[in-house]
Amino acid sequence: MCPLTPPCQQLLEHLVDPLFVVGPDKKIAFMNKAARELTGLAVSAGGLVGCALFCGREEAGACPADCRIAEAIAANKPVRWTQEVLFGKKPYAGAYALAVSPLVGDEAGLAAAFLLQARNLAEADPGGLAARQDHEALKLLFSQVKRAKDEWTMAMDGVSDLVLLVDADGEVQRCNKAVCDFFGKSYPGILGRRWENLFREIGLRQDLTQADAHSAELVHADSGRVFQQACYLPESKNGEQLRIITLQDISERKRILLKVEQDRKKLEGALAEISTMIQRVSAGNAEGFFFTLPPDHESCWKMMDCAQENCPCFGREPLQCWTIAGTCCKESAKGSAAHKRQSCLACEFYQEAADDPVVRIGIQFSHMMQIIEKKNTELQTAYDALKATQSQFVQQEKMASIGQLAAGVAHEINNPIGFVTSNLGTLQKYTARVGEFLQAQTELFPQDEAGDDRAIRLAEIRRQLKIEAILADLPSLIAESLDGVERVRKIVQNLKSFSRVDQSDYSLADINQCLDDTLNIIWNELKYKCTVKKDYGDLPQTKCYPQQLNQVFMNLLVNAAQAIETKGEITITTRATGAGITVAIADTGSGIPPENLNRIFEPFFTTKEVGKGTGLGLSITYDIVTKKHGGRIEATSEPGKGTTFVVTLPVKTE
Repeated sequence: MCPLTPPCQQLLEHLVDPLFVVGPDKKIAFMNKAARELTGLAVSAGGLVGCALFCGREEAGACPADCRIAEAIAANKPVRWTQEVLFGKKPYAGAYALAVSPLVGDEAGLAAAFLLQARNLAEADPGGLAARQDHEALKLLFSQVKRAKDEWTMAMDGVSDLVLLVDADGEVQRCNKAVCDFFGKSYPGILGRRWENLFREIGLRQDLTQADAHSAELVHADSGRVFQQACYLPESKNGEQLRIITLQDISERKRILLKVEQDRKKLEGALAEISTMIQRVSAGNAEGFFFTLPPDHESCWKMMDCAQENCPCFGREPLQCWTIAGTCCKESAKGSAAHKRQSCLACEFYQEAADDPVVRIGIQFSHMMQIIEKKNTELQTAYDALKATQSQFVQQEKMASIGQLAAGVAHEINNPIGFVTSNLGTLQKYTARVGEFLQAQTELFPQDEAGDDRAIRLAEIRRQLKIEAILADLPSLIAESLDGVERVRKIVQNLKSFSRVDQSDYSLADINQCLDDTLNIIWNELKYKCTVKKDYGDLPQTKCYPQQLNQVFMNLLVNAAQAIETKGEITITTRATGAGITVAIADTGSGIPPENLNRIFEPFFTTKEVGKGTGLGLSITYDIVTKKHGGRIEATSEPGKGTTFVVTLPVKTE
């Protein structure tokens, strides 16, 4: 087989000098057109022996001692000489300039072929100069071709894709190193083979699972590698059609695409589940709410070989067990989900599940839902507090309005009461003077004077008009009127003191006086079924909001009265202690059930019938005592025996 590629053969074919390519065995592997015309011979399958041709011998035999061709092969270097050559036919006999040069070298540097050039010196160049020049040019050309070929071979061998150059018959003309490595064959073992047969032998088959019957994807049965086949048709020269076939390994890309598709389906499932979760949470149906894992994930109770049938995870689809409270991992019950995750970090099930990005999304979402739930709880608490504050503010505004109205009414009543009191005092003086006058009249006109009937008539008129009875009754009537007016004055004064419109700011006050003012105002609520016992101690004055404390005492006393069904007793005790001023209000009413005792200060909590209570009285009381005055309020109760409220206020003088 000729070691020259077809392009090199075509290059030599059209040169004018006879050219012969001789192998290391001294057989002629190629002759160009000029050489064939010169010798009248053609290269046979077995090849011609170059020595015999140039020595004039008809058959191959032992080379003579001065055989220059054998010398060139042995030395592996160029050899030039001139001799008479017959070439086997007399018409071509003559003097020829001959040159032998190594063509293609292997890895060890030994030539795989030698180029022999013959030029007739008698015809064109008697001195042989031109032949030598052409030979040098040809040698340079072949050197450049070899360098370009080596560089191109090195470049193609560095490509990871499989590249084959095939002719019109499908036979491989060239290939890169990747082809040899993949097919496990040498370069000469691949050249000249049909590429379809090579693919079939190595087990490359078209992927029949693809929808496109003309797909260029090939699967290697043994390794499972997938190749993308492409065919290029370069521009043909000299009428010879060549094709370039490439195989690109897309196994990793296919694996990634498959993983992306699997992750996409997982993500779609996770998003669908998250959407369902959001809808359930939005609808307020969060009870029994468990975060699941992808359906293809193994359940924790299977992976951990768990037999705890009472565990919330047992027998169910894969769940994020680390977000579920009350699980029975490793035969021990786990507490709340908020404190479980730290202990779950070492669990192999958690470690495997957490590697899945879809599961990580679920974990983050579950954390987000917990945060949202916490924020919702805080928001609901803030809303309830705001609602209670608003109601308390409205209630306090009502009390302030009532206080202003009461103060105005008291002021309006106080004026007429003043002049009525003044007039009654004047009338009392006038009545005394009239009585003195009538008494003097009686003494001046005695009835026993003779002949004078005026005294008799006057006495008769006095008797008829019952002047004596009137004079006797007038002092008591005026005294009772003055006492009534005084009582009205005290009521008005107590009403003004309770409303304290003029003392709504922070000021010094007597707590005992505040209690008395409150009792006077609400006495009508108490007097029919309550006996009020007062046990006041000596209390220092303290800075406070008197009007607000009056409201506190009013709420506690009214509640105590309402807790007494028929007849009962309310005891008010005040003391000055090291902790401050304590006010205890105890009743003998029905008491408060234990389950309600911790809720009595909550806004809107009430045990009264609808329309009979707002549930704000004790809530307002608690805020006034604790927030406005820095004190505290406590309640103790025994059902059926009564309730005691103890208010403790700090003593402040500044």
